Amino acid sequence: MKTTHDTGERDVLHAFSIEPNRDAEILAVYVEQYPQYREALIDLSIELLTAPNLDEKPPKIVSSDSAGRAWSRFQSLLSPADPAFATKNFAINPLLDLSDQRFREIAKELNVTRLFLTRLRDSVIQASTLPERLVSQVAQLVGVGVDTLNTALHASPSMPTGQRFKSDGKPSAGKQMTFDEAIENSGLSEEQKSALKAMKG
Repeated sequence: MKTTHDTGERDVLHAFSIEPNRDAEILAVYVEQYPQYREALIDLSIELLTAPNLDEKPPKIVSSDSAGRAWSRFQSLLSPADPAFATKNFAINPLLDLSDQRFREIAKELNVTRLFLTRLRDSVIQASTLPERLVSQVAQLVGVGVDTLNTALHASPSMPTGQRFKSDGKPSAGKQMTFDEAIENSGLSEEQKSALKAMKG
């Protein structure tokens, strides 16, 4: 990181974007050095994490209904003996259907960063380590039952589109983290960390 404390927001974001390893530790360093750009850095981190590669066509955004119909069409092409034939035992994650604005609003209402909520949405956080109070709050905010949300959160972790299609071997979304690890590595303020930790009681 070749920036100074007086560096402008654009230069700081550019410096972060070209870091060879933009993990949570690097994000934390930038947030600590440039607290005035905290939200912008977290937003950029999320965008870089989920953005597809430039040499690929951007994925077409579809509604949950469209996804369900596509899945049905896919299943109709399979033999009943195919293991994928009977894997419709999943709940579509309600957090995936949120608009950008509503996603931001829910993050604010929960008093968490967008990075934390993104990790929750993408099942990067181990669902078994989530406090019931948090799951209940999220379920209420997105308008679904706690059981429905729990089923969605127990799904396999998502991964960036580019990484999914570029993989030479079996694709992997990476290692999941516990609730406590997510608290420490999601750009949360000390106040936000304390509030989340209190939900475990």
